[in-house]
Amino acid sequence: MRRPPAPVAALLAALLLAGCATVREAGRSPIEGDGGAIRVAVYADDDTRAAGRLLGEPIAGVLERRVRSSWQPVFRSLEPSWAVAGLEPGRYRVRFDLTLDEGGQPEDLERPVRREVTVHAGEAVDVELLLDHVSTGMVVAGVAAVVVAAILLDEWLDDLDLPRPPLPPPSWGLDVAFWVTLESQEAPRAWTPSRGAPQITSHFPRAGSTVDADRARVIFVVSEPIDAKLLVDGDVVVTTDEGLEIPGRLRWDAAQWWLVWEPEAELPRGQRFHVALRAEAIADATGLRLAGSTGFEFDTAP
Repeated sequence: MRRPPAPVAALLAALLLAGCATVREAGRSPIEGDGGAIRVAVYADDDTRAAGRLLGEPIAGVLERRVRSSWQPVFRSLEPSWAVAGLEPGRYRVRFDLTLDEGGQPEDLERPVRREVTVHAGEAVDVELLLDHVSTGMVVAGVAAVVVAAILLDEWLDDLDLPRPPLPPPSWGLDVAFWVTLESQEAPRAWTPSRGAPQITSHFPRAGSTVDADRARVIFVVSEPIDAKLLVDGDVVVTTDEGLEIPGRLRWDAAQWWLVWEPEAELPRGQRFHVALRAEAIADATGLRLAGSTGFEFDTAP
């Protein structure tokens, strides 16, 4: 007895089920002011992009500028939507390497993604990332694999003298191919200047969020490197609703531009916490400090 064409079946499964992260330049528009700008939006998949619904989880995005033969980071954020203005014209790269788990621990993306773009003065470049994208080419290849598999299966069934299964309706491939080309609605984006005093571009947890982790970390992402020698543990204070201060350690993650506070013990469950960062704690290489203190609140799950 002849066996069915297993390699073709495997190819078919891979083509129909495979999705991959993709980042693309989505458009350009004129802007006022000095320099150019890059606007970034991250979506979970094609459906959420079509609905204009941004990713709901933190993801580490990096903007890098080409300087001679190397890439130098100029901005970082954990938000799924951000923008940097006042950029000098030139070659830039948007890169995504990792996400954060429920406790704020980094997790590498299975396949880091990046996209190079050219920035022109007076123009904003829109960049979109889809974490789970099925391209039109994949769909067409999948449809072709269906046809090939059907032909080989038909020949195999001829040898067995068994009834043949029906072919998929011809409209299926066209419907899917059209669906993956739908354009998304414009997502809201927050502008962030690229010059001046350092600023907090994002933080984890998000304000008002509920964290289901025993020892959640607090992370502030800074817009540029800072002088870590100025930091002390009391520069970030985490307290309960009753005013009880939670002991913790503060450190600077120079690779990510993260100011990381870690509790010394598990956080109480089912409580609200207030996080405050002193402006005096943050100074860049030129001595410029944050314009003011910043803070937010989050809850732990019961």
